[in-house]
Amino acid sequence: MNRFKVYRYFLSVVLGIMLLGYACGGRQEGETRAITDNKERSEMILRSVDGLEDYPIPTSVEVVEMLQRAGAPYILGISNPVANVDRYFTERSKALNLGVYGADLSYAGTYEMSQDIRKYLQVCKQLIDELNISTSFNQGFVQRVERNLDNKDSLINIVSESFYDTYAFLTDNRRDDLALLVITGSWIEGMYLTSQIAIGARDNTEITDVIIRQNDPLEKLIALLDGHEDDAFIHSMYKDLTEIYELIGNQQSPMSGSALDSFSEKIERLRNRIVS
Repeated sequence: MNRFKVYRYFLSVVLGIMLLGYACGGRQEGETRAITDNKERSEMILRSVDGLEDYPIPTSVEVVEMLQRAGAPYILGISNPVANVDRYFTERSKALNLGVYGADLSYAGTYEMSQDIRKYLQVCKQLIDELNISTSFNQGFVQRVERNLDNKDSLINIVSESFYDTYAFLTDNRRDDLALLVITGSWIEGMYLTSQIAIGARDNTEITDVIIRQNDPLEKLIALLDGHEDDAFIHSMYKDLTEIYELIGNQQSPMSGSALDSFSEKIERLRNRIVS
């Protein structure tokens, strides 16, 4: 996979997530400066590559923030259990589930669920270490998050910055297939969380609108997965996501109950294959 495709995804994500004007006092000041420096570096890279800024795909952080704005509740127990982390032995399963757990960490962080933040932080760090993703930022990842549990804006930025370093490390080291799997796992988990919340909501129109708005990002994710016919694992993801794209491609708001049921069934089946 062309590494600029991954940068096109992730750099646009970083610029979309970074919130301007948040304040961190005292011991957080240095981290605030570091995050700002990296944002400026990302903007410089974006300007240097023609068309890069035209490829935005929302991260799980952005999806969860849309859910929160829609009034969706935090539901305990729907994220991937942390005990599952010891089931993942191959690099591919670790990369996919780093994306899954990253979405779960985003979910807990956005809703300021401190206990779940700590749990998902630990499994994300475990998978980062097991994938030998060694960056200076990730070395202090857990400590930074722990120090910012009460500051949601800083917390989300720290999580985002860690994953920026993760993607950059994978592509710099010619492990683009793993970077792509992290992206895929994160998107699938974000949609799984969304569908589960929508099923249980009395008035779910705003929540299902989040699914409908994923039509364009999903099309771009599928484009990233295309061209890997020689890789049966990635190609199976491509085929499954293409089916889901065909399902939501022509949906209008409000999403029908039957369409939601079909979507949630397909996304749950795909997600369960990843996390089991």
